[in-house]
Amino acid sequence: MTLGKRAVAGDEMIAIEEITGFPAPLENADGLVKVPMLDSLVSASNLSAREAVKAEDVERYIAASDLPPGDWIALSVEGDSMDLVSPPGSVIFVNRADTRLIDGGFYVVAADGDHGTTYKRYRSRPEHFAPYSTNRDHGPVLVDGPFRVVGRVYRTMLDIGPSAGRRGK
Repeated sequence: MTLGKRAVAGDEMIAIEEITGFPAPLENADGLVKVPMLDSLVSASNLSAREAVKAEDVERYIAASDLPPGDWIALSVEGDSMDLVSPPGSVIFVNRADTRLIDGGFYVVAADGDHGTTYKRYRSRPEHFAPYSTNRDHGPVLVDGPFRVVGRVYRTMLDIGPSAGRRGK
């Protein structure tokens, strides 16, 4: 890498930045974006489109490419209510700048009160958020009270290599 004989991968760039403390030169990385991975979906319940991500909420950073412009966060999926597209343990990339509801789109939403957040598919008729799961026990979440769209989910990612289950805090 230092001799220029091989390119530096995005995840390597982020790791080098974390180890050395010097910022990764992402401006030369062809659309590579450094996305903060938050501790869990629960962390998103305290976020609004206008709040900045706090350093203490960031578990690590993930390098991602080809994302449209936006205010990106990454969240770990818990549970199987979206397992047809995002199995448990996968990571979703959420654009907090995109809160426009589109029928069939995937969103992280927060219900007002103590209900926390959920990741579901939006359906406009009747208005509800639907699971996308092999588990038929999951039902739709009807829109019967105030809620806030945290952001639209654009990508899901699942590591299946030998180190997939080894990540911890």
